[in-house]
Amino acid sequence: MSKTLKLQLVEKFEPFLYPSRYKVAYGGRGSGKSWSIAQILVIQAYKEKTRILCAREIQRSISDSVIQLLADTIDRMGLAAFFDVQKTQITGRNGSRFIFEGLRANITKIKSMEGINRVWVEEAESVSATSWETLIPTIRAKGSEIWVSFNPRDELDNTYQRFVLNPPEDSYVVKVNYADNPWFPEELEKERQHLQNLDRDLYRHIWEGECLANMAGAYYAKYIENAREDGRVDRLPIDPVLPVNTFWDLGISDATAIWLVQQAGQELRVVGYYENNNEGLQHYINWLHDFRDRHGITFGDHWAPHDIQVRELTSGKSRKDQARQMGIVFRVVPNMPVQDGIEAARRIIPRCYFDQDRCVDGIRALTHYRTEYDEDKRIFKDRPLHDWSSHGADAFRYFAVAWRDKKATGINKPIQMAQDWSVF
Repeated sequence: MSKTLKLQLVEKFEPFLYPSRYKVAYGGRGSGKSWSIAQILVIQAYKEKTRILCAREIQRSISDSVIQLLADTIDRMGLAAFFDVQKTQITGRNGSRFIFEGLRANITKIKSMEGINRVWVEEAESVSATSWETLIPTIRAKGSEIWVSFNPRDELDNTYQRFVLNPPEDSYVVKVNYADNPWFPEELEKERQHLQNLDRDLYRHIWEGECLANMAGAYYAKYIENAREDGRVDRLPIDPVLPVNTFWDLGISDATAIWLVQQAGQELRVVGYYENNNEGLQHYINWLHDFRDRHGITFGDHWAPHDIQVRELTSGKSRKDQARQMGIVFRVVPNMPVQDGIEAARRIIPRCYFDQDRCVDGIRALTHYRTEYDEDKRIFKDRPLHDWSSHGADAFRYFAVAWRDKKATGINKPIQMAQDWSVF
C-alpha cells in the first residue's frame, strides 16, 4: 500500500508533474532546481516502475553525479526502506532504477539502452550538440520525457539555443531563481548579498541565471567581444595554398583539443577547432584526414605541450614517439608559466580572425576560461579554474606561446616528415 508523500515543491515546478516531452528549468543558484526535480523523480519511481537515466556531459566518477542528492531525497522523504542506494545505481522494490552516466564518454553505451522513461540532464549548459543529437532519438519509449536543468553560460551554447531560444514542441521551459524558492536559506542569502555588492556581472550570472558577458575573472572574454565587434568572428574561407598549422592540448583521461591556424600576411586565420574526450591519438589523426580532404589543404607544423616528451614507465616511449610512429611529427611548445602564456594569448587574439562556425566550441571555451574563485575567502585566486573550457583555452595558449616569436621557433620552416606518411 502506497504511503502519502509530502512534496516541498517550488511552485514553478508544478508543471513537471504533468506530461511533456521536454521539461526544462534554467536559472541561478539557490533556486531549488535540482532539489525539486529530485523529489518529483523519486515520487514517480516510487509510484510505478520507472527507468531513469541521470546524465551530464562529463562524469569522471559516480561522485560527479546526482546520486547523493537522490539518496538524501529518498531518506528525507522516508523511502529508505523502498529504495536500495548502491554504489553506482539506485533500485526500487517495484523494479524502478536510477542509472548515472556521462554523455561524452559513454554515448555509444547510452545509444544501446532500452526502455528509458525519463532522462534528467543536470548541469546541461556544457552539453554539446553531438551529445544532444545522439541522446534525444535514443529516448523513444512511449511517454518518455527529457528533463533538463542548468545555469546558462553563453547564448551560443547549444543547450540554450536548443531549449530556451528555440524550444521544441511539447516543451515546458521555465526560468527559476532564488526569489522563487520559499526555502532559500539564510546562509546563501548572505553570499548573494555579498556578490551583489562585489561584482554585478558575476552576480547576474550566478544568482539571476543570466548568460555570461564580460565576467570578472574571465581571461579572454573582452578580447573575444572585441573580435566580434571588429568583425573578426565571421565565416572564413580556407586558402588551400597556405599550410594549416595545428596546436594541441593532449588529454589522456580527459579531453584533447586542437586549434587549426593559417597565416595570411599579418593575419592569423583560425580556421578550425576540434575537441573530443577519451579517444586515442588515431581518432584525432583521422579527424585531420577528413578536414584535409574536405577543404583541400596541406598541413604545416603540429605543436604539442612539452609534457608530450615524458616517457611512460610501461613502454619507455613518450607520446611524441608514439605519435611519430603513427605518422605525425610534433614540435614541442616551449615550457612557459601559465600566467605568461595567458598574457601571450591576450596579445595574439587581436591579430586573429575566427571562423564562426568551425570554431564555435573553441570560441565558447575562450570566452568562459577564467580564474578560480574562492567561495570561502570571497577572492579570485591566481590560477585558472580547471573546467570544461580549460582544454580549448590551454591549446590556444600553446598556439600563442609557439607563435610569439616565429623567428625563434622556426614555425615557417619545413619539418621532417615521418617515413611512409604523406598526409602530414
